[in-house]
Amino acid sequence: MKIMYVDASVDGHHLIYLNYLLQAVSGDSFAVLPEDTGKVKGRVRKAGTGSIRGFEEYGRWMKELRRIAAEEKPDIIHFLDGDTMMRNMGRGLARFTDSGMVITFHHFFEGKAREISMKRMLRYADAGVFHTETICERAEGFGCKNVKCVPYPCFLDLPPMESGGHRNDPPVLLALGGTRHDKGLDILLKALKDVKAPFQLVIAGKPEDFDEDYIVSHTEKYRDKVRLCLRFLSDEEVKEFLVESDIIVLPYRREFDGASGPMCEGIYLGKTIIGPSHGSLGSQLQSSHAGYTFESENVEQLAACIEYALTHPCVYDETAYQMQKELSPELFAERYLRIYREVVQKKG
Repeated sequence: MKIMYVDASVDGHHLIYLNYLLQAVSGDSFAVLPEDTGKVKGRVRKAGTGSIRGFEEYGRWMKELRRIAAEEKPDIIHFLDGDTMMRNMGRGLARFTDSGMVITFHHFFEGKAREISMKRMLRYADAGVFHTETICERAEGFGCKNVKCVPYPCFLDLPPMESGGHRNDPPVLLALGGTRHDKGLDILLKALKDVKAPFQLVIAGKPEDFDEDYIVSHTEKYRDKVRLCLRFLSDEEVKEFLVESDIIVLPYRREFDGASGPMCEGIYLGKTIIGPSHGSLGSQLQSSHAGYTFESENVEQLAACIEYALTHPCVYDETAYQMQKELSPELFAERYLRIYREVVQKKG
């Protein structure tokens, strides 16, 4: 089976996600990326510049993809990040008719225009993949019939761990990942002003909407409790921050609805998770029994939730440990292989 994996980004978890799939699929599968970073575990062909937001850039990207597909003749073309393509309403996808098509969406975006775009894109695809059952149900509510769920896995090269008491005194709260507005770092910084129990806070990831100056100015009340590592993190650094933490805090705004890498990794490592109660994120956290939820964007509730978690670390039950098993990367790859086989059989 020959898969042509397509992504317009090589940041964050993009390459890890890609590499697991490349290693799982036999045959001459390959990746089409804006650059060859030397970290891809397989063959790479280049297309695009890393940005497909503009009308013309997207058109040129599609043209390059069609040329590569015509040369390579893949069994399936897998677009790994349908989210970044949505503003183009499925433009150009109808011309990839010789191969099967899979499109993965990582988040759910509200709004009629997004709904129309998703429906149009999936009209041309053989399968649309989402990472939570809640988002699958919402896509099916739009009338999309080819929806598949593949839970987002933990990509850490570590075995799952048991939960228990906090390993640090005082406990370490971890806010991991880029400081985008939708991830609500500003909400967390406000909430911590009202937390009385002892804590340490680690903020690690690429500075985006909230930079170091903003963070320093908004943590004056508890500055001696804060450690910053504001830059792109290596895989090893991500692993170290996760292992050394006690509580993973996800202060995400309502506009964020999708799988969370730090939450999946935190559950896999037996950590206490604090996250919002809305959408698929809240549903997954509540059903996993792996932590505590608060009303999204409610500073007072978040502060109370943190206060409680600092003195009541989550002790996993059988439900939580079953969720750990569901997050294995091997099962993730197996589920994708099952989808590929179905698509090839359908096209054949």
